[in-house]
Amino acid sequence: MIFASNETNNRIYFDCNATTPILKEASQAVLRTMEKVYGNPSSTHMVGAQAKIILERSRVSASEVIHAHPSEIYFTSGATEAIQISVLSVLKWISEQKKQGINIKERKILISATEHKAIPNAISHWCFVLDLDIEIIPIGVDEKGHILLNEIEMHVKDTIFLCTMAVNNETGVITKLNAIENLIRSQQHHIYWLVDCVQALGKIDLNFDNLSVDYAVFSGHKIHAPKGIGFLYLREKAPQCPLIVGGGQEKGVRSGTENLPGIAAIGVILELLKDRKRGNKVESIRNHNELLEFRNILLDALQLAFPSIVFNTDLNHSVPTTINFSVYGLTSKELMNVFDCAGISMSGGSACNSKSVNYSHVLEAMNFPEWRLASGVRLSFSFATSKEEIIKGSQAILNAGKAFKNSCLNLSCSIENNLDENFMTQDDLHGIIQLNSEFANTWILIDCFTKSCIVIDPTEKNLDRILNLIHCKNLYVQAILDTHSHADHDSVRKILFTKLNLNDNGLDVLGWPENGNILKFNSNQWEIKKLNTPGHTLDSVCYLVFDKNKLKYPLFAFVGDTILPGGLGRTDFEMSCIEQFFHSLHLLNKNLSPQTMLCSAHDYNNNLATSWGVEKNNNCLLKSSLISDDKMTFNYFNNEKKKIDSNLSLDDKTDNIVCGLISVNYNEKSDSLPLLNPDKINDKEYIVIDIRERAESLAFKDWASLNLNQQPINIPMSKITNLMCELLQGNEKYSSKKIILLCSTGRRSLIIAKNFRRLGFSSVLSIDGGVAFSSLKNFENTY
Repeated sequence: MIFASNETNNRIYFDCNATTPILKEASQAVLRTMEKVYGNPSSTHMVGAQAKIILERSRVSASEVIHAHPSEIYFTSGATEAIQISVLSVLKWISEQKKQGINIKERKILISATEHKAIPNAISHWCFVLDLDIEIIPIGVDEKGHILLNEIEMHVKDTIFLCTMAVNNETGVITKLNAIENLIRSQQHHIYWLVDCVQALGKIDLNFDNLSVDYAVFSGHKIHAPKGIGFLYLREKAPQCPLIVGGGQEKGVRSGTENLPGIAAIGVILELLKDRKRGNKVESIRNHNELLEFRNILLDALQLAFPSIVFNTDLNHSVPTTINFSVYGLTSKELMNVFDCAGISMSGGSACNSKSVNYSHVLEAMNFPEWRLASGVRLSFSFATSKEEIIKGSQAILNAGKAFKNSCLNLSCSIENNLDENFMTQDDLHGIIQLNSEFANTWILIDCFTKSCIVIDPTEKNLDRILNLIHCKNLYVQAILDTHSHADHDSVRKILFTKLNLNDNGLDVLGWPENGNILKFNSNQWEIKKLNTPGHTLDSVCYLVFDKNKLKYPLFAFVGDTILPGGLGRTDFEMSCIEQFFHSLHLLNKNLSPQTMLCSAHDYNNNLATSWGVEKNNNCLLKSSLISDDKMTFNYFNNEKKKIDSNLSLDDKTDNIVCGLISVNYNEKSDSLPLLNPDKINDKEYIVIDIRERAESLAFKDWASLNLNQQPINIPMSKITNLMCELLQGNEKYSSKKIILLCSTGRRSLIIAKNFRRLGFSSVLSIDGGVAFSSLKNFENTY
């Protein structure tokens, strides 16, 4: 397809259900109208008359595409405004009925459970404004996303307003509108019917001559017209109530001078759709059979790249342009990040494998298991996508699958590796790996030279990740440890032992050998000691990791929930003891150095890790408790700690127990954030570190957009604690240059840069806007 965009933009855009790039024909119509036909359609002179002609031509085109009368088409700023007009019109009519004494108390509004949020939110809003107490009932769907007609039938005799979609925006499933019509039109009373047709226009045939729909909404930017234009189909004699009043444009339904450039653009697209409907060859628009062919190419690529893929879209009853899928073991955020780095833009139903971000309400309504909800991704192309883009996209999908495989996250993938591929080496694994899920941390310490590892605080959410890494790199697991008995989740330590065919005889309840305080760990670098630190729980311990060549103090310590970044573990559980906790803090103070990295069992604020020195200096209660271990100091600590713990309850994001004081988020004024303008990037003055996960870094190839002479070092966010530790230990490698961090958008790198500043390192900066901003700058410079 030919878009009004720069030819150097080589990305594959598969997020067309969110918005579409404007077609060249549409952009030309916009410019032509703005430059040549700039009159007001309401003016009576010739320039105004010319504008009126364009307005009415577009109205006729819209009516012909959906088989309606031109008088039933009203131009709006988009589908959301059209929804407001539709909902307000019906609810205002209901309100008038109520004022006339007609009983509406038993009447109901039915909304599909998979409806776009714009409709239920609009109904709730206008019911509140109009003081309407009317029951709103969500209509469920089956496991394929189809509306349950029996649920409509159950309520239909009392229904006054029904809202459905023609095509679902997340799964692409096609609603059986004729079956719904047969149900609702068999009633003696009229049920007003609103249909969201945003994803249907240009993808399925719409014929309102044969459907008794009262309101239907359409959006221009979903069909390659500009944003800010759409239209409403409003059936003749259906209730009307304007949302905007003024000069009476659009027959008073939508006042305000019409957006003529936008109307001209959508009119051009509608003309192209009309030509295709007549069977004419339209160069910039594909027919249905071509779109089916495109989908099959993409399905083959997805199945080859991700053998464990499951399709959430009902491929037999959906538009060919939408594919919703999940991949076991990968979250939607991870999938989207790697696809993004591979040059593909997609959308996800959830942002990460955490209930802190809501899952897709569409997939939830389909009653999928949690892993499918957490992994849901939507690939959507359009009727203007070219075969060349599909071929490029399928190759990029294969590259993404290979990148996941090479990072030990997609082991079932069998795509052959290229010899020049930049694989993960054993040396890349050396050190600590942090796996975080629902704020709980699992830590893996790996010695790449002996291929030995230990696992600390394994959680169920991270179980498959741990196993994949161990099997992928043939690691020898020498210990699986818990730091304490967890109150908010069950340990999977014993499950790991079973799956790895290991023997846990002779180990205590936390996995430590029953005899001795030094772990037998086959490492030439590290020695691990256990320190009993009861208090948070009676069995709480810390594992101290020493460099064998520098045994004075630990390099880092796995402290469980005794110390959290910016906080302390709670001590109000039945298995807690605040006095023992107080003495454990003093014990830690004797055994730790200010430079010791602390790896906690929970991370509630993206603090990743902390250091003993930072906590002693910044945690007021900890600082005061370490002044002395006498009775007076303990009494003060006891009183203050109880106040803090009394304010801790369930985390409202996850419904999990909060295991300690959550620190206040690290905030600074925007002008003092640790940011670097992308224009100043160069690898002579700075050490550039790519903090994206390994699969993302492998998939990304366009380093030239950052004006870098070579690919930067990749230290993923999951391994960034190692860099923190090196800086705390004064590694000379990083003493001569500042460090700049980059990721795709700049969000993750800024989080990490803030944490380095919290640890006292002001020389670590984040590239403002990440790769996206740098690419945009290059794109803008071509104009």
